[in-house]
Amino acid sequence: MKFNALIVALPFLANSCFAIPHSKRADLTDVTLYAYGTNISGLPVYFGNSDGLAYITSNTTAPTTLSSITWDIPSSSDQSWNVATLNSTTAGTFYIIEDGFNAAGFITSNTTVTNSTTTGFSLFGGQVVTTEGDVLEAQFWAKTTDTDGVWSLMWNEDGTTQDDSTPVVLKRIAPAATG
Repeated sequence: MKFNALIVALPFLANSCFAIPHSKRADLTDVTLYAYGTNISGLPVYFGNSDGLAYITSNTTAPTTLSSITWDIPSSSDQSWNVATLNSTTAGTFYIIEDGFNAAGFITSNTTVTNSTTTGFSLFGGQVVTTEGDVLEAQFWAKTTDTDGVWSLMWNEDGTTQDDSTPVVLKRIAPAATG
């Protein structure tokens, strides 16, 4: 008798195991992205005022040639990621060059960058990745510059070791406050 009751209840129990449908992640605005890697503990990404490239440095040591930025991150990887400087000026659209070891940066309305990619970016658990079909990649690297404490943000397609560089992950998660 108890066995028959279990058989009758089984379809109802099975249906309760299905995932509850949820809506797609909403677009994000005014986001700061932080780089994490060897000797880079959650430093924000900056806009190069004169060259439009992406840099990593501390808020306290950023030279005047760099501007703090916020990101607008769409929910779809088919759309571009745009940035604005803190004075609300549009700085451009984020790009990488998916060939070799090249600087990442921002394309403005009056510039073009040969072989650049401005779509395919996504957040995976708060980490920035690129998507190609079912493949997720995160090949961001930080390359030292002539300015102490400032790194160029690079895309390293092959992930091979590069001189004066270290792999980094970009996250929207700010570093933990100390003290």
